[in-house]
Amino acid sequence: MSEARILVVDDDRNMLVLLTRLLQKAGYTVMSAMDAAQGVMQAHRQQPDLILLDVMMPAGGGLTVLDRLRISMKTTAIPIIVLTGSDVPDIEARALAGGAVRVLKKPCEPDTLLAAVNEALGRTS
Repeated sequence: MSEARILVVDDDRNMLVLLTRLLQKAGYTVMSAMDAAQGVMQAHRQQPDLILLDVMMPAGGGLTVLDRLRISMKTTAIPIIVLTGSDVPDIEARALAGGAVRVLKKPCEPDTLLAAVNEALGRTS
């Protein structure tokens, strides 16, 4: 099986570094974007196998990015896991209704994140 490519979209540089290291250690190729506009552009250009998407970001926010990716023919089938540190009550429901395959609350345990990534990519281990 070839190495899956994952796009991480998060405006927190420390979170980007942490997620990149974790995913690379697990054998994934990782690309990153630090805001909503870059995230959409990278998703269209790079065609990743999976996107990890933060909800609270400048230049559009994660739910707006989710909507834009779902209506584009180039990105509509890419699984998206939404990450959120937000306490807004309906964020999870809105993300799932918008097409996310999973919503994880930050901070997330590494094993939980990797299990969600593997599941979204259709991998059992």
